[in-house]
Amino acid sequence: MKNLSWRVILLFLVAFSLLVSVVLIFYPEQTIEKQAIYLRPLASVAVYKNPHINQQHFWENLQLSAASVYAFDLASATLLYEKNSREKLYPASTIKMVTALVAVDYYQLDDLLTVDTEGQTIGNKINLQTGEQLRVRDLLAALLLSSANDSAYVLANNYPGGLTNFVAAMNNKAQELNLTDSQFANPAGLDEIGQLSSARDLNILARELLKNDYLRALVATPYSEINSLTEDGEKEANLYQLFNTNQLLGTVGGVKGVKTGTTDWAGEVLVTLVERNGREILISLMNSQDRYGDTEKLLTWIFNTYQFVSPEESLVNINF
Repeated sequence: MKNLSWRVILLFLVAFSLLVSVVLIFYPEQTIEKQAIYLRPLASVAVYKNPHINQQHFWENLQLSAASVYAFDLASATLLYEKNSREKLYPASTIKMVTALVAVDYYQLDDLLTVDTEGQTIGNKINLQTGEQLRVRDLLAALLLSSANDSAYVLANNYPGGLTNFVAAMNNKAQELNLTDSQFANPAGLDEIGQLSSARDLNILARELLKNDYLRALVATPYSEINSLTEDGEKEANLYQLFNTNQLLGTVGGVKGVKTGTTDWAGEVLVTLVERNGREILISLMNSQDRYGDTEKLLTWIFNTYQFVSPEESLVNINF
C-alpha cells in the first residue's frame, strides 16, 4: 500500500511535469514592447497670471460657439484650453493638411502632374482644365491657400494606385501621428459618412504640417499666382490667382495660417497659428457658428490669463 502511494505521487509529478512542458512549448510568446521617452528642457511654462481666481469658471463660461476646441502652446507643449476636444466631428477642408503631408511624402515639389477630369469636382475649386499640367508645389499652393478640391484630387489621382491608395496613405499617416479620433475617406474634405476628426487631432496634424518649411510658408501666404503648363510641359497655359481663405491672415496681428474648412455637415472649422509676444499658439476649433470671432475671443482670453515663466519660477503643476 505504501509502495502504491509513492507510485501515485510519482505518476502525478511526471504528469504535472509533462503538462507544464506542453504549456511552455505551445503557450503564445509574449513580447514586452519598450518605448523610449525623450524629455527636452523647457525654456518656459504657462502659469496663471492670477492663480487665486477660479479659472475653471472662465473655462466653462467663455461662450464660444464652437462645439469642440483645442488651444496649445508650442514651445512649452502646454494645453491652454480645451472644450470637447476629443469629440469626433466632420473636419471639412482642414483634412487637406493630411493631403498635403501625404503628397510631400511621395512627390518632389517640381514633379509635373496631369489634370484629367478633376475640374468637374464639386465644391470649392480653381477650375483646372483637362490636359494641362501643374507642378506639385503649385498644386499644394492651390490646395492650402484657395482650398481647391480639384487640386486635392489631382494629387490623389496621380498617386500610385490612384485615389484608393492615396486615401489609404492618408489613414496610414493618421495612425503614424496617433490621430486616434480620425478617419479619412476623400482628400478634399467633402462631407462623407465616416470621415471624422477631432479638434485635438487637427491640432496635432497642424503641428506636423508646420515642421515642413515649404508648407509652413504656404499657409502664411495671403495671395499667390500659379501657372499651369501645356500638355507637352513646354509652355505656360493658364494663370490661376490664389487667395488665402483664412480671413484672419493679415487682419489679426501674428496670425500665420493654418487651414479653414466649411461644409453643411461640418459647420465652420478653423485651425490657426498665432505668433505673438514671443509665443506660438495653435488653436483648432470645429463646428463653429463664428470661427473667426471664436478664435479672437480665445486668443484674448489666453493672453489675459497666462504668463510664461521659466520652470524655476513656477511652483504650480502644468497640465501637459
